Formats: sequence, C-alpha cells, structure tokens
Amino acid sequence: MNLEFFKDKILSNKFKSENKMNKEDFTRNRKLPFSKVLLTVVRKSVKSIQNVLNETQKYLSTLLDEDLETISKSAYSQARDKLNYTAFEELANDASDMMYRDYDYKTYKGYRLLAIDGSMVTLPNNDDIKQEFCTTNVVNQYEDKSKTIVQARVSVLYDVLNNITLDSIITNSKIGEITIAKDNHFKKLNKNDLVIMDRGYPSYELFTTIITQYKADFLIRMKKSCYKDIQFLFDKNSELKDTIITLKPTTKKLTNEIIEQNLPLEVKVRFVQVILEDGEVEVLATSVLDNEVLETKDFKELYFKRWKIETFYEIIKNRLSLENFTGLSALAIKQDFYATIFISNLETIVVQSSSEELTNKTNTKFKQKINKSVSFNTIKNYCFELFYSNKDIEVIFDEMSKLFLTSTVQIRPNRKFKRPSPLEGKNTKGIKSANFSKRKKKSVF
Repeated sequence: MNLEFFKDKILSNKFKSENKMNKEDFTRNRKLPFSKVLLTVVRKSVKSIQNVLNETQKYLSTLLDEDLETISKSAYSQARDKLNYTAFEELANDASDMMYRDYDYKTYKGYRLLAIDGSMVTLPNNDDIKQEFCTTNVVNQYEDKSKTIVQARVSVLYDVLNNITLDSIITNSKIGEITIAKDNHFKKLNKNDLVIMDRGYPSYELFTTIITQYKADFLIRMKKSCYKDIQFLFDKNSELKDTIITLKPTTKKLTNEIIEQNLPLEVKVRFVQVILEDGEVEVLATSVLDNEVLETKDFKELYFKRWKIETFYEIIKNRLSLENFTGLSALAIKQDFYATIFISNLETIVVQSSSEELTNKTNTKFKQKINKSVSFNTIKNYCFELFYSNKDIEVIFDEMSKLFLTSTVQIRPNRKFKRPSPLEGKNTKGIKSANFSKRKKKSVF
C-alpha cells in the first residue's frame, strides 16, 4: 500500500510551493496551513462549511492532542483562495499512475478499455463563476417560465475495467466534447488502448487522429444518419454483420484540414452490427480490423462495458455530491471537482486488497464487492489520520480494511436496468429520470 507516498507529498514544501496561488501564500505556520486546507477540501461534505470546520477542529484536537481554536468560515474561504486547484489534479493523476505502475490491472484481450464521455453540472449563480463558465436558459416543461442557470461541462477518460480516471476536466459548457477529447484526453492514450465513445464523437478526423498520432484503437457507436455505405447494417435482417470500408474526407474543407494536420487522406474502418435484447440495432465503428484479435461476437460485450462511465458519473454526482459546491468562486469549483476525482481514484487504490479478498471467497452464492458508500465515508473519515497525523499508516489501513469488509454488497450477474422510453408518454422520460436521481442520491459524508 503506497499511501505513504501521498502523505509525504501533501506535507512536502515542494508540493506546497508548486500549488499555491502566490509565492507569499502559506509562508507562516497559521491555523490553516496548506495541507490542512487541502485535506478539508478533500473531505468535502454536504454539511454547512462552518459545521464541517467545527467538527474538524474538534476531531484534530483529539487526534493531535492539542487544544485547537475554532476556525471561521471566512478564514477558511480566504485560505482556500491561496490554494491552486492543480494540487488535486496532480494527486488524482498520481493515483492513476500508481494503478498501472504498482498493481496488476485488468485488460480485455490485451487492451486497456478506456471510455470517454462528458456531462453537464449546474454551478452556483455567481459573477466570478459565470465569467469562467457559461450561462444557459432553461424552460420549465409544465409552466410558462424560464430561468438562467450556470453550467459547466465535465469530461473524463475512464478505465472501465479498473475504475480509475486517467484524465478529467471541468470547463466552459460551450466547448464541445470532441474538442475536449482531442485537446486533453487523447494525450493519455497509448498503444493497446481501446477507447470507447458514444454517438456524439465519431468523425473522420477523430478516427485518423487516434490511429496515427496516438497508435491507439477506438470503438465508437455510429448515428443512423452517418455514412451511406453502412446503412444496410442498421437493418437487423442484414446477412452481413461485419464489414471493412475505406473512408475518405467528404468535403474539400475537411480535406484541407486533414492535410494541415498531416493525417492520412484515407483510412480503413471496421463496422459491426450489434443487436440488443430489445431488438434495437447498434452499429459500432472500430479500428481493430483483424477478426482474430476481436471477433464479431466480442463487440456487444465490449460496448456494454462503456456503461461503467455512466455509473462513475452517478457516483460522483450523487454519492460524492459533486454539484453541492462548497465555494462561490471559479477556483473553488475547480478545487471541488478535482478533489472529487482524487477521492474517487484514491478509493479505487485503497480498496484493492480488500476487493481481492472478497473475490477469493467461495462460500457465498454471489460474489461480493465493497460498498462504495462505506469505503468513501471511511476514507474521508480517516483522511487526516492518514495524511496529517503521526500515526502508523499500516495500522490505520488495517482499521479501514475491517470497515470495508463489514458491509459488502452482492454482485448479481446479468442484472440490467431498462432506461425509460420517450414513447411511454410525453415528458415521461424526464419525470422518471428526475425521480430516479432522487432515489439514488445517497451522500456518503
């Protein structure tokens, strides 16, 4: 267990100097030093900030055997303004690197399965936040009313087999998902990565960029309105289920853009038909042309694994209460977002050994897994003990592992949740989605 790495880093002067807003910040040993502010942000709670500060001081007084003064919300807010969000981004990346460096991570036929997807989050309506992000006008479906809200787009590159985020960003909602993927997520791709994306991503430029610049492969669901040469695959009665087609830029403008980027002017892409249990037809595009590497029958299972990124968003939005932002500045928004990504990656690392212990159990009808509500709560509760106190990390980790194993959940194979259909009635989908989110919202801290 490499938790000592994070402790040493969080407490180091080098990390502090690289991740504070100004040179003169955090130079004195005040009530709110760099590491204490950072860990308080990591322990993000749905409680009021003042209650969190009061509880933290009481907890630390016992942990450190010191008589600590109370801290005001104002003092904490001023201290947060000195802390750059890049600290949390760096810690999240460290946890991701640790997974592939120190653990036996899972692959599918030799491929890392990496999904890319974006989501919108609603932010506090504040001038500083509006300037950094973007406002959106929303209309009530049932009343003749509308209002302006502030939204940001978040996007992640997520390993669906190992539950780890390799890259993440929160940015202006006007920036498109494809632009974010090319400018950010693709830089993390390597050979033997298979990046999975939904219908909003496919394009000639994207296909050729992944293959030629990053030597990776892709699996992308196609829209029905895409290339005419593959329209026959959307007919479930088609005898041909798997075909390879040579694509070329379709316009002069695109051709010029491809030439400017030194991308090839033609590319072979394999298109595969997948029929779901309800009869719906999906057509998937992939750069893996060899049927001996990935067979036609593999693609239904492969694309279904993309669902894990949807589950990830459900976890950070509902369990980790991402949209319950704890500050009213663009900096605070970024701190909360990247701290949430860090705690998610840290949880994946921390529960590794306990998860292996559960996997090896043979006396249960169904396999067991760690209850994420318990694991996230435990990590947040033990955050200061792990990274701020002088207690032995191995002793702390043993205590945490016992808590992980006290409340496990069963893994029920082939369990599926049908999405509400828009055909079930006007506005039904929106109502069901809202009610579903309410039922699923179980904050962990």
